[in-house]
Amino acid sequence: MKPMKSCKSKMKPLSRAVFQVLAVGGTLSMLAVSLPTAAADADYSCYRPSIITDDAQRAELAQPATQNLCIRPVHESRAAVFLPNAEQAIDDVALAKDMSGHRWGFLDNRGQLVIKPVFEQVGDFHYGLAAAKLKGKWGYIDTAGKWAIQPTFDKAADFTQVELAVVSNAGKNEIINRKGQTVGKPLDALVDDVQLSDGNPARLSLSYKTVLLSPDEQRHVANDKMEVVQPFGQSDLFIARDADKGFGIASQNLDWRINPQFSAITVSDNNSALAQAKVQAGVQLIRSDGSLVEPIYQTVKALNDQFWLAKSADATHLLDNNGNSLATLSDDAVSALTVQAEFLLDNSAKESVLVYVPGKKQPIALPKGSVPLDQPTGRFLLTTRGEQNKVNAIISPDGTLIGGNQPVSWLAQVNNAEVINGRLWLHDDQGQLLNIIDSNGKTLLGPKNAALLNDYRIQPLNQPSGEGNSPLALVRPDPDDSKPGAGFIRADGSVQLENKWQDIQPADSSESAQGGMAQQFIVKTAQGTGVIDAQGKTLIPLTEDNIAPFVNGYAFDYQDGKLTTIDASGKHFALPDAFELQSVGNGWFRFRQTAAEGAQWGIYDVINHRQIAAPGYQSVGTYANGLADVQLPNGQWGIIDSSGKQLVPAEYASVRRINDALWQLTPPPESSDEPVSSQQSKIIANNGQVRIDLTNELTVNQFNDGRILATSAEGQSWLFNARGDIELHEQQTKISAVGDWVKLSRQPQVGYLNAQGIWQIQPQIVPSSAFVNSRALRVQPQGTELIDEKGVRVAAMPEGDWALPPNSDMSVSYDADEGNATTRYVDATGKLAITASGIGSLMQGSQAVLTKPDGMKTWIDAQGHPAAEVNFTDLGLISEGLAFARVGQDYGYVNAQGNFVIPPVFAAVSAFNSGVGIVSTAKMSMMLDSSGKPLARVTHQCGVQVLYNSGSTRQWPQTMPVKCSQ
Repeated sequence: MKPMKSCKSKMKPLSRAVFQVLAVGGTLSMLAVSLPTAAADADYSCYRPSIITDDAQRAELAQPATQNLCIRPVHESRAAVFLPNAEQAIDDVALAKDMSGHRWGFLDNRGQLVIKPVFEQVGDFHYGLAAAKLKGKWGYIDTAGKWAIQPTFDKAADFTQVELAVVSNAGKNEIINRKGQTVGKPLDALVDDVQLSDGNPARLSLSYKTVLLSPDEQRHVANDKMEVVQPFGQSDLFIARDADKGFGIASQNLDWRINPQFSAITVSDNNSALAQAKVQAGVQLIRSDGSLVEPIYQTVKALNDQFWLAKSADATHLLDNNGNSLATLSDDAVSALTVQAEFLLDNSAKESVLVYVPGKKQPIALPKGSVPLDQPTGRFLLTTRGEQNKVNAIISPDGTLIGGNQPVSWLAQVNNAEVINGRLWLHDDQGQLLNIIDSNGKTLLGPKNAALLNDYRIQPLNQPSGEGNSPLALVRPDPDDSKPGAGFIRADGSVQLENKWQDIQPADSSESAQGGMAQQFIVKTAQGTGVIDAQGKTLIPLTEDNIAPFVNGYAFDYQDGKLTTIDASGKHFALPDAFELQSVGNGWFRFRQTAAEGAQWGIYDVINHRQIAAPGYQSVGTYANGLADVQLPNGQWGIIDSSGKQLVPAEYASVRRINDALWQLTPPPESSDEPVSSQQSKIIANNGQVRIDLTNELTVNQFNDGRILATSAEGQSWLFNARGDIELHEQQTKISAVGDWVKLSRQPQVGYLNAQGIWQIQPQIVPSSAFVNSRALRVQPQGTELIDEKGVRVAAMPEGDWALPPNSDMSVSYDADEGNATTRYVDATGKLAITASGIGSLMQGSQAVLTKPDGMKTWIDAQGHPAAEVNFTDLGLISEGLAFARVGQDYGYVNAQGNFVIPPVFAAVSAFNSGVGIVSTAKMSMMLDSSGKPLARVTHQCGVQVLYNSGSTRQWPQTMPVKCSQ
């Protein structure tokens, strides 16, 4: 046959090409008798697109765009072949659905079936053994098909150059030798996935299962390949991902509540009550209890934190937070919807406005023309109507309606509305309080009390959590009115006025007011001033001349013209003679002696009547737990103890109290242009002991239960309890917050094993490649390095992202030069050898495939020189004298000169191995020798795979199904 140049030959479609070869004779003439005598099943193909879907990745590995199915590529003179089960009657095989009656066997490199098809699955042969599955268990067979290692494993990987393989039983991974014996130390029970690569020593990559630490400090281990993404719902559920199957919902025990099956699960920023699971047909909703909402919608949108709009093929539905359909809305109704806080208004009806209320199945009808009040009213809805925009309706959070179609006269007086502590406060245009409405729609003020409060100042109070009987507000006299008395508005709306009280104010109105102090009040009478509690009980007798509001537990007190300070019990403490005094907590006051600008602070202890420090500080922070942070005039911060001595020298740019037990210290930057993101800080305890030494970009977060999580830029994590003790700092483990749970993610490790399964190079968290020709790549923070078999650095690689592909003579890096792909090659000494324009493959036998900017492919040698006149749409590396090449959509084989030896008439090919290559058309796979002579072929006939030898003789099955003869 005359060789054909790829760039000049014009190939025919496959059927015509085969006919042409038959006509001219040659090594492919055996195809004449290889064509099936019976029609093959029309829906079956012997090839498919490559599982490597990324074009660039295939180019880097020099792999074809398609792959053989009926006969797999040859490894060590054996090719896996899928044929009728040798242990099942052929007619039963033909009737079995989805090829379930077929099993795997092996051909040798002469095309002979040397291992009968009895295995459910097989790997390829590596170093004399192939993994094989029988009756649900994996073992290893030799080249004769005999069990070298009995099938006892749930999973089994290929053997490697050091004669080791990874197997798994009941989720436990082991490393075995060729005798099936476990070698090396047992792997950690938390190991999730193990990958053992070729090379000597063998690269062992370990990834670990996720561990969650619950608030009660119980450890929960995730199932295989489960990655917890985020908390969901109110029942300690999590959105989680299985690396192979997709997203699902996991319980607090890290079992699958909803099996992983979705391409994504997301939670809306507007509403977290339902999760949106992406399926092929659209979106399926998941309730917060982990149950599925049955309908699948085309699209779903959260309107607010209570309602959803879900579109199906024939309608648009309004859903609540349980996924229940409240209404089917027309397009006009959808466009007429108004969202007001938690409520939804449908303006499309002619007679009324329909208001959807959270938790209610039926909407509330308001008069047509009702529109939301243009003021923030929290979980209450107020509407106005008419040209004067008078309030005509109020709907409380529980759905109680005031007004609406049954008018309430005083509503029209409402000019201002404000929600305080979950209650609605209503005022008229003069600022007078009209009423207070609770969350159940109850009006708390009757007409009598509303009138009584006229001309008083009403000061609402922030109610402590759980204090349902605490006063709602203080009633204080108006300076412009002579009405006597002061008092409270109680939780039930009743008014308590005491005529003897001239005024009342919070004892500590700061946001830091805690416990009882938040419910104590300073009362002024004609006889004196004192402190009472929320029930009116006297705590400090009303005999002082004046008491100022408390700050950090102390208040200034005047009595008989003398200034002192008192604590919450009313005990008096003397103050030093100073121009300015401020309480910094627990009996310490900072003081200035003069009013001069820049006057410095000293510290005085009123409890022990002594000066802690003379004026000399620019700032003094809060004193608590026997410590205070102080700043010197030079701007540097430190910490002093109860005696005023330095616990931490004032040499830090900032000192921050994390909680009652820990401090974060940040030194000044080394230079003025040092970015904040690169600054270091450390964490110390109250006794000055270092908990975390200087660390880059140390961030600190606090859980609701008081625990502290600190993380660094390098990925290290520490978990502290509220007392400042380190609860958790596992090496190479990232600790992160998942709601109130703690997620422990041990970082993947890579090390290298010798033939005994012992670490030759200890595992590290840095990425590393497999060894090729006694060299491997290791990525360090400062760059990539080339190492030898002992882990010793051979050379530093040039800057870039480097890879060492399997069987490659050189390391490869892919870059972009002004938008154009560029490939660099580095040799085994770390020296840059080639820079080529385009995407280069691995370098093997001093040859690589280069994909040029125009998409065409050629070869380059070890100096980067391209092969002349070699230009194909796809091209492989030369193996045993031949390389696959493609023209148009068809593959053939070319020699080292780029001339076709086997014409491009195939849909799929493999590289030559053991003297043969595997090729496929749509209806058959064949084994060819280097001359193109078919040695065996497999086609699909009468519902079964059929193996023929080099002629037309059928090798397998020994008999055909009865229906074939019909």
